[in-house]
Amino acid sequence: MKARVLVVALLVFAFVGVTGAQTKITGSAHCAKADPQYNVDVSDHPGHSMMLEKASCTWTTPIEIAGMKTKDGVDVRFIEATATKMTSSGTHVSTMENGDKFYVTFHDTAAVKDGKPADAVGTWSFTGATGKLKGLKGKGTYTGKFQADGSVDVDVQGEYTLAPAAPPAAPKKK
Repeated sequence: MKARVLVVALLVFAFVGVTGAQTKITGSAHCAKADPQYNVDVSDHPGHSMMLEKASCTWTTPIEIAGMKTKDGVDVRFIEATATKMTSSGTHVSTMENGDKFYVTFHDTAAVKDGKPADAVGTWSFTGATGKLKGLKGKGTYTGKFQADGSVDVDVQGEYTLAPAAPPAAPKKK
């Protein structure tokens, strides 16, 4: 019986070691007014439009992953807006201080009142990364506060895991 308990305990610890611990992250970014920005009126209901935008972002409070900090990034998003609601989906690409990049997909909603959006609330997840961040996985939530100049201040929370480093390649036999 003790042997079974020991085997089960070892398997549990081995599984935890393989999956890796989730590391919490937080950060804040300022995304400038979108440029370019395309807006097409749908013409079915007043205030219904579709938009495609690209915005440059700077991390005002960087996210730290594996000892590296975010520097800047780019959002590309599709937005559907009505007189009362706005939804967006897109991709964010962030560059770390060492040049590595990570990729995020995101989705959010915001109420619209008097033609102006309230704070956006959304979810995000990592979709890939380069360099030392290869194998990055994780997800989280965010809020976006729209500013009068068309920029957005974003607060991000979440968690991540990194794939274990690959073992060094065996030397070639001669």
